[in-house]
Amino acid sequence: MAKHIGSIMMWGIGYKIVLLMYVFASAVTSNISISPWFILSILLYLSLNILLNIVQPHRAKQSLAAMSIFLVIVSSLYVDQQLILLLPMSFYEVVNGIRIRIRTWTSLVLVLIPLAFIDKDLQILYACLSMTSFILYTSIRTSRHRIAAYQDDMERMREDIKRLTRSLNDNRAYLLQSEYTSKLEERNRMSQEIHDKIGHAMTGALIQMEASKRMLQVHSDQAAELLNNAIQISKDGIEDIRHVLKETKPPLEQLGINRLKLLIDAFSVTHSIQTVLTYKGNVDAITPLQWKIIMENTQEAMTNAVKYSECSKLSIDILVLDTVIKAEVADNGNGAKQVVKGLGILGMEERTASVSGRIIVDGSRGFSVTTLLPKTSV
Repeated sequence: MAKHIGSIMMWGIGYKIVLLMYVFASAVTSNISISPWFILSILLYLSLNILLNIVQPHRAKQSLAAMSIFLVIVSSLYVDQQLILLLPMSFYEVVNGIRIRIRTWTSLVLVLIPLAFIDKDLQILYACLSMTSFILYTSIRTSRHRIAAYQDDMERMREDIKRLTRSLNDNRAYLLQSEYTSKLEERNRMSQEIHDKIGHAMTGALIQMEASKRMLQVHSDQAAELLNNAIQISKDGIEDIRHVLKETKPPLEQLGINRLKLLIDAFSVTHSIQTVLTYKGNVDAITPLQWKIIMENTQEAMTNAVKYSECSKLSIDILVLDTVIKAEVADNGNGAKQVVKGLGILGMEERTASVSGRIIVDGSRGFSVTTLLPKTSV
């Protein structure tokens, strides 16, 4: 944006320099000798316009522009009439900076007023320069309005980004709090369930064992019955413990597939590549170590696809067979006639070989990396 504003200013400055050089060259080539007043007028005009582009306060700029107009009018009346050619651009500069809005065509009519007072030899040239200055002035004014509108839009976008960032941070904090609350609720549920089921069972078993201990010498039959009841209650309590733990612990299938889905979703967010995950068979038979190898190999294969393949689609297929677990990552990219194994593929081979598996790499149609793991691996 700053470069665009600077280029607009350079157009105006360049136009003034060309006009000034033309006026000076016309005076030099004419038969009339150049007076010191003419040189002084040129130097003063040049100095005022240099200051005009240096000072920052708006009021100072307007004052210098008005002084420039006054100098041009006085110099054209008393020194050389050709200096009136410098008037249009200076006039438009003042009009562009004043707070009161003047219609574009009104400013053109005002700048053409001197045509009634200058020589006929200069009238056509003055009219052409007035029109040229008018077009340049209109372009500058339009560009400034657009830049101001763009700056307003950027400011609104900054505010929106700040607001969205605050909202995102609030949502993140809410999610963390929700996760923490869910954990507390789950712990509370487990504690209550253990207390209600297992605690009462163990307390009952303990009471019956204490009673059987006291009755062992006097009523051995009743003591044996109480002990049997205590044993049965203890067995039921152990079974309840197993049941609670089994309900609490998520199956391996959910852990592995969900983690793989999270990995693929994170990849899709950061890359404009369509990803598809499919799985078939008893994926619960995949051990945690095998899931770890599949996850790492999949991540490495997706990273390589982004770097080298120039693909638009990635497919991840998990297939559990009778004796083999197959995990394939395939893309629709360039492929490779001759596969050169870099550090990524070598690392996948080492990981897979640690559980007696192997890697198959194919670059004939797109590029695919297949991980084969024995189903009996631990």
